Amino acid sequence: MDPSEEKTFLKKFKSFWYKFWALVFFLGVSINFFEIICRSLFNFSVDLMYDLPVWFTIWSVMMLAGPILPDGDHVSVDMIRDKLTGVPRKILESINLLICIAFGVLITSGGYLVISQYYKFNMNIVRVVSVPRWIVESCIPIGMFLFTLFAVIQLYRVITGKTEQKHD
Repeated sequence: MDPSEEKTFLKKFKSFWYKFWALVFFLGVSINFFEIICRSLFNFSVDLMYDLPVWFTIWSVMMLAGPILPDGDHVSVDMIRDKLTGVPRKILESINLLICIAFGVLITSGGYLVISQYYKFNMNIVRVVSVPRWIVESCIPIGMFLFTLFAVIQLYRVITGKTEQKHD
């Protein structure tokens, strides 16, 4: 596979990834909307209808936190960085990314420990349907692992001068 085909594949996969998690988020919002209608008009609600929108939202956010990092689509304060150029800017961006990596490693490892305990002790979230807690909360170590991975990739790009970050 030549580099241009690889970039095209990665762009297609990234587009699919964004659309998939947007759909999950939309599904959560739809369930929430449906729950409000059921509660308001029919005085009927199921406890899972409260939880699913929250779970879907958190999964969507966590799965997108990493892939949006290299594009600069995350929330950040760029006033100082935008004033800098050359080596000082590269140093500041490298420090920021090292902090992201440290944060990501810490949350990933802590999340893994918590999830493994949930699994080991067979902990469930008891609702109409009992849901294993490790399934619901595994988005945290998975999402933070992706975040860390993309922060490492971005750090490499900043250091080598191959950064593709967009800033408005």
